Amino acid sequence: MKSLKKNAIFNILYDVANLIFPLITSMYVSRVILASGVGEVAYAQNIASYFLTFAALGLPTYGVREIAKVQNNQTLSNKTFTELFLINAVTTTVSAAAYVALVFSPLGKNFDKKLMLCFCFFILFNYLNIDWLYKGKEEYVFIALRSVFIKTVSLAATFIFVRTKEDYIKYAVIVVVALGGNYVFNVIHARKLIKFHFGNLEFKKHLTPLFIFMLTVVFSSVYSKLDITMLGSMSTKTATGLYTNAHKICDMLIVACSSLSAVFLPRLSYYYENDRKEFIALIEKGVRVLSFISIPACVGLFVIAPEAIELFFGKEFIAGASTVRILSVLLIIKSFGNLLCYQLIVCTGNERKMIPAYALASVANIILNALLIGALAQNGAAIASVASEFILNVYQFIKMRKVVSFKISYKALIQALISSAVMGVCVFLITLLAIPLILKTALGVALGLLIYVIINLLFKNEILSEALALIKNKLKKN
Repeated sequence: MKSLKKNAIFNILYDVANLIFPLITSMYVSRVILASGVGEVAYAQNIASYFLTFAALGLPTYGVREIAKVQNNQTLSNKTFTELFLINAVTTTVSAAAYVALVFSPLGKNFDKKLMLCFCFFILFNYLNIDWLYKGKEEYVFIALRSVFIKTVSLAATFIFVRTKEDYIKYAVIVVVALGGNYVFNVIHARKLIKFHFGNLEFKKHLTPLFIFMLTVVFSSVYSKLDITMLGSMSTKTATGLYTNAHKICDMLIVACSSLSAVFLPRLSYYYENDRKEFIALIEKGVRVLSFISIPACVGLFVIAPEAIELFFGKEFIAGASTVRILSVLLIIKSFGNLLCYQLIVCTGNERKMIPAYALASVANIILNALLIGALAQNGAAIASVASEFILNVYQFIKMRKVVSFKISYKALIQALISSAVMGVCVFLITLLAIPLILKTALGVALGLLIYVIINLLFKNEILSEALALIKNKLKKN
């Protein structure tokens, strides 16, 4: 089996590239097409994403698990891949047809038709989406390098072609083509990993779990996407743009935190079937890793939110700083929720437990958005997002504690809380200095990181000690 540490490093590179490059792009386009243009594109992409959710049909998660289970048997891998690929083709066709019908129906009379049709290709490219194959086979090196290459090309294209406020459609085209480029490379390279196998195909066995995963994704979409939909309808496109960019900053750090544990899913699925002792040990280590990373990330982002939003997107978006602070709590909730709820449910085959949790969170999100957006605009949507995510993960955590018994390292949590609090105070003092914005931000991040590491060295933090030992061994080999 491939190195879990190597997988984690390259998965972080992959996920961070998926956020860093769009974030850099947003820093540029936000100053060109402004908040209203960002809101227009975000709204159209949001509508298309509902149809993409159905097209994917839960495959991004279910496919990883099923391929991981049979990764040591090439014949079964080929058969499973073919079954899932053909199911994906059918659902993508239905979704694309439904999307086009919506755009040209009376309900779509207020849509920007060119922009909406551009995002039709967002759905069509799903025919080629086989990321689940690469993750199931733990091919994180290829995924990461491919993503960085495509993102670099798309960034260059943005600088070349998006030059005025009216170029928001060109920006949308680049976003869609970049997504498609990833998938084209997937298909070309897949010949080295898999072959189609059309004998004795069994579709029926996949339908029930895929339907369950689809329901959870649909419910998840309600509270993760409906905020933008309701903002676009109940508030202004400017508020939508502020909220979208605030989320981009938070999502970058959420992904960085979650990426370390995201690679656990294939390995947890394997260990759950073959080695329960290693299964529990991996979960407990994941908790210690997330404590060390997600808590200081949350505190640091909360403190430096105004500087971050202005640095990335300009003064026009400074009103989104309070939104970033509200959403910063998601760094902790989503990081732990991904490992202790989502991954445990999937790898143990308890996906049915997700349906009531997502249903409850969706209802809470709709109600809170309806109550708060009118008065608080983007901040109301942020509060609704945090509350619904908390409800979702608390419910799932309670249910999974009855299925899987593992220990939570309170020592790791306390160390992270104390060192993060000291770090936060020091970073706040840096933000009070009357120095250039970029210097203030860089100094705050660097000093905060240094203080956090020093305190954890004094605590003899287990995760930090392991990381330093690993670096030391690598240097000795070189």
